[in-house]
Amino acid sequence: MINRVRSVVLDVAAPLALFYGLRSATGDTTALVVSMAPPALNAVLTAVRPRRLDALAVAVLAGTALGAVAALLGGGPRELLARGAWFSAPAGLWTLATLFRRQPLTFEVTRTLLPHRATLMDHLWATDGRFRATWRAITICWGAATLADSALRIVMAYTLPVAVVPALDSVLTILTIVVLQLPTHLLLRRSGHWHSLFGRPAATTG
Repeated sequence: MINRVRSVVLDVAAPLALFYGLRSATGDTTALVVSMAPPALNAVLTAVRPRRLDALAVAVLAGTALGAVAALLGGGPRELLARGAWFSAPAGLWTLATLFRRQPLTFEVTRTLLPHRATLMDHLWATDGRFRATWRAITICWGAATLADSALRIVMAYTLPVAVVPALDSVLTILTIVVLQLPTHLLLRRSGHWHSLFGRPAATTG
């Protein structure tokens, strides 16, 4: 819960507050550069907390670094606004690439988010082919949606008014995550595994 609140504050609320609070005094480019700091901080905290590198956190840091370099090289605000695509496009490709690993990314992330179901998930993965196929289908959905998200961010960055895009970026992030819950839960329900992961544990009698 604490990590989710931290992510909302550092990845959504703080960047918007900094951008809209500073742009009238510093201009769009400087305000955008400053607004990169909170997500970068959250990525650092995410990467070092488990004492191992987190691939997605590293991708966020890389996107932030590219945005800062673009600013130093004279990139305008639209180039900086497109930095979201620099994160989401590689993340989408990486998500799809994990289909060729022993376990795809969406399975690993969900296993981390549901530690009380980790043993069960490991057992189902080892013994149930339909369970494995479901997570691979979920991974395809998330990877494809992330690539579409990247393309839409690029279009927004270069066609919409600069002042509008940061707020729409945040809305798009939340909307994408919410919308992707539908195929995730639908596929798990169709496979018959939803209740074992998200349902209430059976009551014990003593």
